[in-house]
Amino acid sequence: MHQSTVVIKYGGHAMDKPELSRAFAGDLALLAAQGMRLVVVHGGGPQISALLERLHIESRFADGLRITDAAVMEVVEMVLCGQVNKAVVSELAARGVAAAGISGRDGGLLRARRKNPALGLVGEVVSVDPALPRCLLDAGFVPVVAPVASGPDHEALNINADTAAGALAGALNAEYFVLVSDVPGVLDAQGELIPRLDAAQIAALRHSGVISGGMIPKVEACAGALAAGCGRALILDGRAPSSLRRFLLEDAPLGTVVTP
Repeated sequence: MHQSTVVIKYGGHAMDKPELSRAFAGDLALLAAQGMRLVVVHGGGPQISALLERLHIESRFADGLRITDAAVMEVVEMVLCGQVNKAVVSELAARGVAAAGISGRDGGLLRARRKNPALGLVGEVVSVDPALPRCLLDAGFVPVVAPVASGPDHEALNINADTAAGALAGALNAEYFVLVSDVPGVLDAQGELIPRLDAAQIAALRHSGVISGGMIPKVEACAGALAAGCGRALILDGRAPSSLRRFLLEDAPLGTVVTP
């Protein structure tokens, strides 16, 4: 595990609840002390919605993605790159972790094109240049990445955080890609946890509607990371105490492991 590169998508209740965010930061501090090279990609949907509401701007969604016009994109970038990113960095710093907050627009890290005209400034990643996070990792920092990308005309594009994290895990050839979620993992039609999934099973479960909504980008991110060279991918229940540490250090069977 020493010197393993681990890309972690951080969101859901693990970010929203102070006791869970403190526990997450404590886990990262312990893992960093073990010599792991950690990269955190965070979400921020609830925080974006809260500020839009305060500004009397309606939140609209299609296929689980936020419809993002120019006014909404200003808020998205402000919240993700400012408020949320710096809050995560500060939480890690309080545990003695040297963290550096960046966005996907820094150093050409994430480049994207518009996903669907009906969604506005929502992007899909077309290329990843991991040079900047590699520099930070080599210098002993934990990169904390806000999922905003640059478009063809250098405009800011809103990227699903699961998708951004999976793309980065693949580009870094990370040993582990961990999606910290607020669900136990992927559930079957009876609501039971599925401990392991491969690409064929994912396709069948999507076709039957068992995998739907917000779980679709999660399994797609895992599959994409694995196809690009990531070693292992996991959708982890972030509500379980020290779930990240227990999985990485003890190989505890928590969540759903996605295999090629």
